[in-house]
Amino acid sequence: MTGPVTSPATASGRSTVYAPRGAASTSHPLATGVAIGILEAGGNAIDAAVAAAAALNVVEPHMTGMGGDMFALLWDANDRRLVGIDATGKSGSKIDVQQLIAEGAGSVPEDGARSVTVPGALSGWDALLEKYGTTAIDQALQPAIRLANEGFPVSPIIARDWAAAVDGLRSNSCAAATFLVDGEAPRAGQWFRNPDLAGTFKRVAENGVETLYGGGLGEQIVAGLDELGGFLTVEDLRSHRYRWVEPLSMEYKGYTLHELPPAGQGVAALQMLKMLEGHDLQAMGHNSVHYLHTLIEAKKLAYADIARYIADPDHMDVRPESLLDVGYLARRAQLIDPAAAANHPDAGRLATASETIYL
Repeated sequence: MTGPVTSPATASGRSTVYAPRGAASTSHPLATGVAIGILEAGGNAIDAAVAAAAALNVVEPHMTGMGGDMFALLWDANDRRLVGIDATGKSGSKIDVQQLIAEGAGSVPEDGARSVTVPGALSGWDALLEKYGTTAIDQALQPAIRLANEGFPVSPIIARDWAAAVDGLRSNSCAAATFLVDGEAPRAGQWFRNPDLAGTFKRVAENGVETLYGGGLGEQIVAGLDELGGFLTVEDLRSHRYRWVEPLSMEYKGYTLHELPPAGQGVAALQMLKMLEGHDLQAMGHNSVHYLHTLIEAKKLAYADIARYIADPDHMDVRPESLLDVGYLARRAQLIDPAAAANHPDAGRLATASETIYL
């Protein structure tokens, strides 16, 4: 018996997916199915992306949701240009840094009510649909509403992550009622429904995103956070604004790479690649010790800069483009020692706004 020869690289893997008119990819097959359904019904890529993001809020509630931030890079075919949107929410206006220091906190807490910032994602979804979509937010949320009401089988990876968060969920009665079943995280394969989330999406669909940004839903969220010592106010929600931004660009081995400017950390990816441009990564061998060491050292240098310079764009004292200066990154790349690991490298020296003269 003879048949087609299969290369070792693809012998045990999945077949390549071919699609002549469009494709969708997410971290969960049910969300991908939602996106494909939108495309099949005549929607465009933006319609599909927003609907899929809302579906991920249902099937991966610990990873994705309208309560987080949203960033997007997209090609505007009409204007023939790349555009970006940053729908990051700011910190609550009631935050008191001195109080946190007095309480012994070295930084803003990473979880709990005090870590909650303004939920920007929903505003970003709505903005994308308004400018580039063929439908509105009420229609884009319908697949997620159905999925939350009807339920879905929990996948093994999600079940594992859910179980790891069970103690935190149990500590809050509302979270426990919404995300636990008889006080336990749903098991792999267990059917899980989330009518509360479906109800929240339905409120947004019926009343618009304003219900979150200063309306009834927002007031309810702030009241709940107040009971737990949170820093958000209704005015914080009402004053939230997404931003259309100009992407950052960098040349790398004949390609032009694009990332979003801060508040995101895309500048770190561009920095790393530029610092690695002079290294023959292919000759090192994929995932060899030398290869991984070089990548890790470049990442250390980039993240040192991120920790020092990247912040809320309204409060940064350097221009993001200065972190991508070719000469600057060449000097940073020289700090990569092929034989030794750096121990917490310092950020690079940049001229801050107070040290720069503009004529």
